[in-house]
Amino acid sequence: MTLIPFIYFTGITIYWWRKHQGLDICVYMSSLYAFISLCAAIIEFGNLIGDGEGGILFDEYDVHLTLVPTLIYCVLLTLSLLPFSLLYRKDIKAIVPKAPLTLYFLSWFLIGISFLNLYLVADSTLDILGGDLAAVREAHYNGIMTPAQLKAESMPFILRALYYFNISTLLALPIFFYYTCFEKRPWWFKALLLFASISAPLAAIQTVDRTEIIYYALMFIYCLVFFWKHLSHKFKRRLSFFGLPFAGLALVYLIAVTQARFSEDEGKSGAGIMALQYAGQQQFNFCYFWDNADFSNIAPEREFPLIWHYAFNIDTDDIRRGDRSGEHGFFISVFATFIGDIMLDISPIGAAIWVLFYFLINFLIIGKAHREELSEGEMIILFTMAVIPIFGIFYYRYFHYLYTFMIILAVFVYIMSKIKTAEK
Repeated sequence: MTLIPFIYFTGITIYWWRKHQGLDICVYMSSLYAFISLCAAIIEFGNLIGDGEGGILFDEYDVHLTLVPTLIYCVLLTLSLLPFSLLYRKDIKAIVPKAPLTLYFLSWFLIGISFLNLYLVADSTLDILGGDLAAVREAHYNGIMTPAQLKAESMPFILRALYYFNISTLLALPIFFYYTCFEKRPWWFKALLLFASISAPLAAIQTVDRTEIIYYALMFIYCLVFFWKHLSHKFKRRLSFFGLPFAGLALVYLIAVTQARFSEDEGKSGAGIMALQYAGQQQFNFCYFWDNADFSNIAPEREFPLIWHYAFNIDTDDIRRGDRSGEHGFFISVFATFIGDIMLDISPIGAAIWVLFYFLINFLIIGKAHREELSEGEMIILFTMAVIPIFGIFYYRYFHYLYTFMIILAVFVYIMSKIKTAEK
């Protein structure tokens, strides 16, 4: 059963590659699922499942993937990717500004948030990187506040509230590419946008976290794929010259964090094997959820985090996840793709309905195949929606109410671009 997703997602990746005559966002998305499916196959056929320390809920003596959840896994993921196959890289000729002032003000807002973040992390980041990474991570798990968090406590309330938007600074990334390709802005302004885009990964160093850097890398590649044909040769040369060293530093950081995280508790697996387990556990855990979860226990706080936070004062946190793990009888904070998270929370039927709505929303935004122009609002909202299947190779990204602020900002730009279009 493990080979079915690998064969299937490899097949549709090749199909879309040929149909679209090259690499575009749907090819990129499907290739990610082909990759994690390959990792799953290597894990099973290489007998590398281990004893659970890498996040796989099955143990090596009890792997029994069945046909029904495997097919549902493939079908729901395919439905999520299908709307993006309407966008052909070769057809998009321009992104037309419909609400340029809105995008410009949002740019400065994100830049301002990134400087607030820099103020909080500047005097402790180098100390953390030069210290004991495993100890810093352990302190985070034990609930000890980071230096940046302690510093933030002394800020006025309005600044603490604005800092909630730091996770949303990733929106500066597609805006940076947009201005690079379609509007003339000063180089320093675009440089500030690029700096703003790395604000969340910079903050994540405080807890020795890998997630934000991996998330940033995946969405940076999305932007490269989306904007590639519109980037000048000069920009591509500069990107190679300046980008490769930064990519190398990020890779060194990821390796160091991985080694530090697993060095104390490797079980019978080394850090490399456990990283492979992290990359390939999705189908295993999805099928485990299907076979073992109590779907009568509906808990939609991850799917509707704003409502559950403000109406019921319920957030998904360590305590909540621990309680839910006890109810299900297994640890739920593992990777099962975003549809696995959604299925666990609101049942298989609820997950199917959620995916159908996601499909329809994206279909309505894109409208039709072979679009030649997009507005900046459509560009921003598609980036925000693409986060779900792209980072969804791990889990559902917008699981916490703070993360949904990025959606709110994107929807605002999208609505403003539609209003300006209607006025014209």
